[in-house]
Amino acid sequence: NETYNCTGSLNINGDPIHCWKTAGHGVETVGTALRDSCNVALMGMAASIGARNFASYQSRFGFGQKTNIDLPGEPRTASLLYTEEQLEQYINLATNSFGQNFNTTMVQLASAFCSVINGGKLYQPHLATAIKDDSGNIVENIEPVVLKQTISEDTCDIMRQYLRSVVREGTGTASQVAGYSVMGKTGTAQKQPRSENNYVVSFIGAVPAE
Repeated sequence: NETYNCTGSLNINGDPIHCWKTAGHGVETVGTALRDSCNVALMGMAASIGARNFASYQSRFGFGQKTNIDLPGEPRTASLLYTEEQLEQYINLATNSFGQNFNTTMVQLASAFCSVINGGKLYQPHLATAIKDDSGNIVENIEPVVLKQTISEDTCDIMRQYLRSVVREGTGTASQVAGYSVMGKTGTAQKQPRSENNYVVSFIGAVPAE
């Protein structure tokens, strides 16, 4: 039930950290902040939960850890995440809250996202559900394995509603497909050097939203 007032930027140690909507979103709830991708509201949420909880959730969702997917060459990424001690500096916590300076692999991201929408279950990711021989006989079935519970079923239900609103009326309306109830989240990553104003735009989604 918390709300956050986005005026377009938040001053941290005298430096403004901007929302993409420089005029500001005004008062945002948790749900509308996700719908609108409001940086200022997300920074407020991070301040509320604090560095310890933020770092704990990074670990709970598998960021910084190998997923052990059945593909070669998965890198170690622990050094890419800010530690709890580093997040104690509010500038780090604030920018990490909306994804700036936060690094992940696509497999980690997909695995974590799936747990948010499937009832909070974080599964061991696999490339295939079964392996067959040349004759089409199943040599090995890849059974799903739940590694941990990230969030509750109730929280998952709320998150699905929020992610549906992103596509219905938020930053992800271009991702709606006729005949499908799509849910998801947009992402905008600023490329280095930031002075050149180049971005990578992304979307991660799922169907059906129900």
